[in-house]
Amino acid sequence: MNLLPFQQFLILVSSSWLLEHVCCDCIADSESEKETLKVLEPLTDIITVKDDKGNYSYRIGFCVDVNGYDAGVEQTGPDGTSHVVGKITQTDIKQGTNWIILTYKDGEMYHSHCSGESRQAHIVISCNQDSVEPKHARVIEENTNKSGDCYYLFEVESRIACSRQKSSSISIGWLLVIIVLVVAATYLVVGFLYQRFVQQAKGREQIPNLEFWTKFGNLAADGCDFMCRCKRTEEARSYKGLGDDQLGMDEDEERDENILPMY
Repeated sequence: MNLLPFQQFLILVSSSWLLEHVCCDCIADSESEKETLKVLEPLTDIITVKDDKGNYSYRIGFCVDVNGYDAGVEQTGPDGTSHVVGKITQTDIKQGTNWIILTYKDGEMYHSHCSGESRQAHIVISCNQDSVEPKHARVIEENTNKSGDCYYLFEVESRIACSRQKSSSISIGWLLVIIVLVVAATYLVVGFLYQRFVQQAKGREQIPNLEFWTKFGNLAADGCDFMCRCKRTEEARSYKGLGDDQLGMDEDEERDENILPMY
């Protein structure tokens, strides 16, 4: 039975998975981590930093193998012995405002402390607008004073950790307001100059279209009254005289009134 096609299929599937999940040399477990790992792409240099006493030196790569064995951080002691502190194949990354924390896990195991667990390194990348390449690298601490979760903590500075500021843009509303103000100012200035120097107007007559603006308030009120009021206003009643039938006079009273003497 020829297994070559099946082996080729497995190689193809494995390659496609690696291309999808690996950014630089780090492996991302989620889509959000994969997007964050892309931020580290400009950091191509491997940096070297020593502890405060100068006894141990550390080579740090940012999703870059530093020794050919998937090491993200490698420690070298005074006697030249090296230990893998964390691997790029076991990576966690978190990002906040002006900071990134890159974690390498699955390093070499401790011998006499930390319950023999694997070493791990936390690299804090702080914002520094002056440079893309990592600057001011330092070893903050090697925390081995507990039974578990021991770690090496490093800090570097780079521009890649700086949060992107949203570009300030003018909204459509403010743009319309600015356009209206500019048009109004142009109308007043040009109209004033025309009335002053062409029409030889004086005083308040220099205001362009003065008659229209004088009546504008009444026109606006009439328009508002027409558009907004549903009930019609009652017409003013005119005076009308009262007839005899409305006065309540009967025929006998009317005859008596006619025979009254007139002086």
